[in-house]
Amino acid sequence: MILRACVVVIFLLSVGRPSSAGTPALSVYVGNSPSELRRFEDWLGRPVDQIAAHTGRANWTDWISSIKWSIQLWSPLDKPIRWTIPMFADGGSLSEAAAGKYQERYEQAARLLSQTRPSDAVIYIRTGEEFNGGWMPWSATGREQEFVTAYRHFVDAFRSVSNRFRFEWNANIRETRMNPADAYPGDDYVDVMGMDFYYNTKWNPTDPIKAWDEMVSGQYGLQWLEDFAARHHKPTAYPEWGVNFDGAGPYIEKAAQWFSGHNVLYQSLWNSNDDFPGKLTDNQYPNAAIAYIDSFGAKGSDSQRR
Repeated sequence: MILRACVVVIFLLSVGRPSSAGTPALSVYVGNSPSELRRFEDWLGRPVDQIAAHTGRANWTDWISSIKWSIQLWSPLDKPIRWTIPMFADGGSLSEAAAGKYQERYEQAARLLSQTRPSDAVIYIRTGEEFNGGWMPWSATGREQEFVTAYRHFVDAFRSVSNRFRFEWNANIRETRMNPADAYPGDDYVDVMGMDFYYNTKWNPTDPIKAWDEMVSGQYGLQWLEDFAARHHKPTAYPEWGVNFDGAGPYIEKAAQWFSGHNVLYQSLWNSNDDFPGKLTDNQYPNAAIAYIDSFGAKGSDSQRR
């Protein structure tokens, strides 16, 4: 997905683990709307666990002002906030990021974020998301070492401000134009390994089980991520996933089983029609919505804990 200034809701306890061993945290993308978040919670019959904010990148002014705005928007909910911060603003470049030209901007952002929620032991940051695709300005395809260097500069700058920051490295599923491992910044710079994945019937089979199996076993799919993370002793996360098909019920059930059966910190449904038509709360996919509530509502969450 091409991310804009937006908010996804995601859970991580201050120590970086879910509320119950083997139970990944629930999250949801609803846009920049606390009221939509509350509607989702009412619809699902349970609260989400933490807010994750995605900030803007239209220019460098937007890059920093959207962080300030998001802090003001979501602080009244009194929940920990997890952040996605663009590696650089539009008009910037991966080569300049790799050359260390944005360190002052990174430190300015880190100072703002470090002042939020002092009761939280850690603050989770995702940057350079979906680097293995071709749609992000920080695409690492053919520029793997530049991405690694830029990512490390970002992390170093944030760490120079506070030791509370933790960092997520995030790939998009089944992008075969490069091996994501070639752009891995190293264990010292990564705390969580993430992957975004969407069931899109424009590209994926309408048979939900076949579609799920492709997500798992396809090149650079879900199994690849779990195996790579296990080799590096890192937890995983699925900060964006969604469906655009009313027959996706079995796929949703498989996703729930996958999340609870692996070392997953959090998973986040795309409940929106922005960029991807995946909203479940407006009755456009009523059967898929029922399957999601059954798997991730209060009853589903209880069953996953057992």
